[in-house]
Amino acid sequence: MINGYGRHNPDATSRPTFYMSEELLRAIQVQAQRERNSRSGFISGLLGFLLLSPIGQQLRENARINNRTLAQELEQSLALLQQQIPLDRVNELAAASQRSQIEMLTHLVLLGLQTYSKE
Repeated sequence: MINGYGRHNPDATSRPTFYMSEELLRAIQVQAQRERNSRSGFISGLLGFLLLSPIGQQLRENARINNRTLAQELEQSLALLQQQIPLDRVNELAAASQRSQIEMLTHLVLLGLQTYSKE
């Protein structure tokens, strides 16, 4: 497809990029390249997960209940997570146990569930 400047652009079939900041476009491009995917494929996969996964469905429901947009609900959820979990300490524990941050968080959650189920 030819973009508005007369150049061929395979991602120009739908132009949400007109509404994106340069910083966001760069971040999308970098992540898409890391995943060996096109920008469109990356965005489609991400939106599919966000809108169709159980987590995405819960976020949408929470947004509806709280009268927020999906972006506002996601931002609020991330803010609460950052307030409640000392990520610096999680990173220290992850490094000491040779785990990634997400593996460490999962491990800590599982330990917490085991502790609470014993009580």
